[in-house]
Amino acid sequence: MSLMTKERTIEPVHQNKYSVVLFTCTSLTLFPLVRAFARPLPALTDQDFRRISFVGRCDQNQWATSRDNKLEIMMSAEPGESCEARLHFRTPKDLKSLASLRFMVRSSRPKQRMAVELVSAEEDNSEDSLARTRPFTVSDEWTPNALHFQYLKKGNRDKGLSEIRFIAMSENGRSAPSLFIGDIRFLELSAMAAGLAAAGTPAIGAAPGIPLERQMVCVSANELSSMQMPPHFMALTLSAEFNHLVSRVMSGLMTLSPMTQKIAGVSLVWLFTALWLIRRKKPSLASLLSPLYEINTRTWKSSRDEDGVHHFGGFHSVTLNDLKSMKASGFNSLWLMGIWDVGPKVRSISKRYGGDFQGSPFAIRDYRVSEDLGSEKEFDALIDRAHGLGLKIIVDFVPNHMGLDSDWLNSHPEYFIHKVASPTEAELSDSELEKRHPGYFVHRTPSYPQGHRRVPKTILVAYGKDPYFYPWIDTAQLDYAEPTLRRKMTEVLCDLARKVDGVRCDMAMLVLREQVKIHRHPDMTWEAFNRLMPEEFWPEAIRSAKRVNPQFTFMAETYWSMEGYLQQLGFDYTYNKPLYEAICSAFQSANAEGLLNFMRLLGNDFLSRGVHFIENHDEERAMNTLGEERQRAAATALCTLPGMALLHQGQLDGKRERLPVQRAVPIHQEPVNAGLRAFYEGLLNVTSRTLFREGRLNVLYSNNPSFISYARVDDAHKAVVIINTSDQIQKGVVTITPGVNLKSGLAYELKDLFYGLKPVEIRDQNTIQPSYKYTAAHLINQGLYVELAPFDAHIFMIEPDSGSKLGERLKHALRAVSPMPRLRVPARSGLSHFSRGPEDGH
Repeated sequence: MSLMTKERTIEPVHQNKYSVVLFTCTSLTLFPLVRAFARPLPALTDQDFRRISFVGRCDQNQWATSRDNKLEIMMSAEPGESCEARLHFRTPKDLKSLASLRFMVRSSRPKQRMAVELVSAEEDNSEDSLARTRPFTVSDEWTPNALHFQYLKKGNRDKGLSEIRFIAMSENGRSAPSLFIGDIRFLELSAMAAGLAAAGTPAIGAAPGIPLERQMVCVSANELSSMQMPPHFMALTLSAEFNHLVSRVMSGLMTLSPMTQKIAGVSLVWLFTALWLIRRKKPSLASLLSPLYEINTRTWKSSRDEDGVHHFGGFHSVTLNDLKSMKASGFNSLWLMGIWDVGPKVRSISKRYGGDFQGSPFAIRDYRVSEDLGSEKEFDALIDRAHGLGLKIIVDFVPNHMGLDSDWLNSHPEYFIHKVASPTEAELSDSELEKRHPGYFVHRTPSYPQGHRRVPKTILVAYGKDPYFYPWIDTAQLDYAEPTLRRKMTEVLCDLARKVDGVRCDMAMLVLREQVKIHRHPDMTWEAFNRLMPEEFWPEAIRSAKRVNPQFTFMAETYWSMEGYLQQLGFDYTYNKPLYEAICSAFQSANAEGLLNFMRLLGNDFLSRGVHFIENHDEERAMNTLGEERQRAAATALCTLPGMALLHQGQLDGKRERLPVQRAVPIHQEPVNAGLRAFYEGLLNVTSRTLFREGRLNVLYSNNPSFISYARVDDAHKAVVIINTSDQIQKGVVTITPGVNLKSGLAYELKDLFYGLKPVEIRDQNTIQPSYKYTAAHLINQGLYVELAPFDAHIFMIEPDSGSKLGERLKHALRAVSPMPRLRVPARSGLSHFSRGPEDGH
C-alpha cells in the first residue's frame, strides 16, 4: 500500500445535456457538504497519547504543541540511518469508523524520504503493522498526505489502533534534512459513506490528497516555530474528495434511462440542498459560555427572620423558572459562587467581623457541597435543570489554600506549609506557640507521616496568603512542592470535570512555581526545589481534567500581568482586570484613547480569551463606580468585545450594596431598577449573534477622542460599534476602512441594533434613525460621520443595500458563504512546550 500524493485518474463522465446540468447543480450545491459524508476529527494533541518517543538513529528530534494545541513533530535521521517518531495512544482507536489518517508534511530541503506505519494493540511491540506505506519523497513545501484504512484487510479492521509511527530516512554520505509533520488528524467515515463502501463505491477517505500550491518558503531546520499549517489545507483536500465522489455518483447515473436521470438528479439536488441548509457550524467555547452570570449561591432567596436567624434558599430555590428567566435574558452559563462546605471554625472567625457573617466560601473544609444549601442530590438536580436548558455550570476551585479546619489537616497534614513543633514547644499553649511563629496557627494532627506509618504530632500551619497582603486567618496554606498535594488537587479537578462544565480558579497565579519557591520556600535552594516541583502544576492538571471532559473550561482569576502566561499554560480564559480599569478610566475622563490603544496592544487573540467585567463580587458595584448612564455605555463595550462577558448578580437590577463574601443576606432591600434590567436584557439579546463571540476585532480610528470605535467582522458579517464616553453630545468621523472590508460599487445599509435600546427622548429626535444608507465610495473616502448623545452608542450591522444591483449582491453573498482560499505567508506559531531525547515520554 502506498501513500497517495498524485491525483487519481477519474473515469470520464458521459457528456450529455442531463449530465452537464446535473454535474453543475450538484457541484454548486454540494461543495460545502463534504462533512455530511466524512467528518474530519480535531487535530491530535499530546493529550491523545500516553507517550511520545523517538527511536533509531536520530540526529535531532522534537515534539511540540502549537498555540491551538495541535501536535507538531520535527525529526531528522543520521546519514544512512532512520529515525522514528512513535505516538502511543492512551486508548486504542476504533478503525471501523475511521476512513484515513491525514497529516501535513514538509522537509527542510527537497527529497527527504519518509514512511508511515499503523500498529494495533495486539502488535504494539512487534514488527508487524496494520498498515505500512512504501517510502515516499517529501518536498520542501507543505503537502497533504493520507494513509487510507479501507485498504486494510477485513480482519485487521476489527483491531484497535494503538500507535502511529512516522519514519524519516536519510541517504548515506550527506546530512539529513529535517522532517516537519503537523495537523495530524483522522477522517471519520460516516454511515452514508460506509454504505457506499459496502456497495463497492470507495469512501470519501479513499480520495487522494492533492498537492497544494507553494505556501511556504524553505526555512532553516532549526525554525520549528515556522510550522504553521496552510489555512485552507482541509478545504482544498475535501474539495478533491468531494469531486471524486460526485464523479462516481455521476458514472452510476449515466447507466440509467434519461427520465430516471432527471428524477434522480432533481432528488439529489434537493436532498443535498436540505442537508446544506440544516448543517450547523460547531460553536466555539466562547459561544457556549458567554455571557456568564455570577450567582452568589448562598444569597439566592436567602432571608433573615426577626430573631436574626438565617434561612438559606439553597439549590432547590434556583427553580426551573429562574433558570428559564436567565436563559431568556441571554445568559449561556452560570457561575455558582460559594457552594462548598465551610467549617465551624471558619464561621466563628468570620463572626468577629460581622455578627451575621457565615464564613468565607473560599475557606473550604472539603470539596463537598455545603449542607446549608442542600445535598449532593439536590445539587445534581440543579445541574440537570440547567443542562436541560442549555446552561453551562461553572463552580469555584481554590488552589492556594483550604479552610483552617479542613479535613485534610487531619488526614494529610503534609499537604500544607507547616513546621513540626519540637517536644519542648509541644508543651506550650497554642497562644504562646503562635506568638513564637507569627503567620502560623497550631494544629494537632493524628496522622502525621513518619516513615511508613502515621503518628500524632503538633504542627504549626501557615495561614493562606497573598504575598503582598496580610494573611487570611481563616485559611491554611497548601504546599505545591508536595507531589501528593498536586495529585490530590488534580483528582479534585477530574471529579469536577465529571459533573460540571468548568471551574473559576481563585488567585490562580499563586501556585505558579516561582511564587511557590519565593514565598513558600524562601530558604530552599532552587536545585532542591526543582526536584520537588520540576514543572508547573497547571498544564498537567488541565490536561487531566480535559481527558475526562474535553469541553471542561478553565477560567483563572489572576493579576500581576500573569494573564498571558496562564493562557500559555492551558487556561481557556483569564480575568482581564486591566481592561476593567481602562474602561472605568475612559468613562470617568471622557477620553477613550487610552482604552483603544490598550485594545490594540492586547490584540484579538488575547482579548478573546479574557473574562471582561464592570463588577463582580470582588469589585465595587457598577452603580457606585459608573452610575446608570455610564454603566449602560460600558456594558455595551463589555458585550461587544471578544471574550467572555461576566455579569454579576444584582448588576442587572442596579443594586448598590456590595456584599462581603461572608454575608449571606443583604442588609438593605433595594428595589429593582426595571429600566436598567430591560436595557441589559435587550443588550444581551442583540449581542447574542455569533459575530460578537467569534468575529475578529479591528480597532477603528476617529477624530474624536471621546469615541470608542471598533469593528467585529467574520467571513459573512460586519458590525461597527461606536460609543460616546462623554456626558456631552459628541460629533466626529470614524474611519471605517481598512478595519471593515467594503466592496467598491456596492451601496450599504447600516442597521443600528442599539436603536431600540436608546432612551425614548433620543429616538424621538428627527436626526436619529434605525438605519442609514451609504455607498461604499462614501464610506471609504469620507468615513462615517457620527453624532452621539451623552453615553449613547451605535451597533451598526453593515449589509449590502437591497437596492444594489442584483449581480453585485449575489457575488458579494457567494463570497461571504464560500470565500476563495488565499495564499499567504503563515505567521510564526509560538510553541508552548518541547520534548527532546530518544526516549522522552509524555
